[in-house]
Amino acid sequence: MQRYVLVRLMINADALPFKLFGSLKADKRKDLVDRGYVVATERPITLDLTQKGHDRAVDELAAEPPERAGTAGETLYATLDFIRRLLKHSGTEPKDLFRLRLATSRPIVAPEPASDEIAEGTDLAHDIRAAYNNLAPRPGDYIALAALRAALEGVSDPQIDAALIDLNRAPDVHLVPESNQKTLTAEQRAAAVSIGNQDKHLLAIGL
Repeated sequence: MQRYVLVRLMINADALPFKLFGSLKADKRKDLVDRGYVVATERPITLDLTQKGHDRAVDELAAEPPERAGTAGETLYATLDFIRRLLKHSGTEPKDLFRLRLATSRPIVAPEPASDEIAEGTDLAHDIRAAYNNLAPRPGDYIALAALRAALEGVSDPQIDAALIDLNRAPDVHLVPESNQKTLTAEQRAAAVSIGNQDKHLLAIGL
């Protein structure tokens, strides 16, 4: 399980909520932190890799497939080992590889002002933070992006997407996918912003 956590965090290239690793016991999480592979934050708990963790995750890509992995399992492990060799031989950092911005679910285009007020230079990042503060019960709680978009009436989706992608670089901003995808409504799926080739449905600020 610890191997899976390291590799998953490396591929995600960003912090992930601890709830996504439901079968990871608290002592195993503490072990990863104590060994310097992972840093953890509170309220809610999130995990992120250290540089040492990235190095170990790359090494884990060379793991041998388990017995009875079958053709599909052996293919997967061969692919992971190829990625390891690519990283080693090219000198590419894992974060640089996995943070490639691929096609998003909603094209990001040069934003067009939705109103004269926005055209006069309203700071959309500030507006997003203000809307979050109005929607979240307390700092650090996750809210749905569908609710955020509804609160930013008059602002286009491409503008919000671009602002969220910029905000995601801030240390107190966390955009994460919904862990139980089956619970998502059509509106919530449409409201997602794609970052790192992964749809994010929830926003937390102030961790």
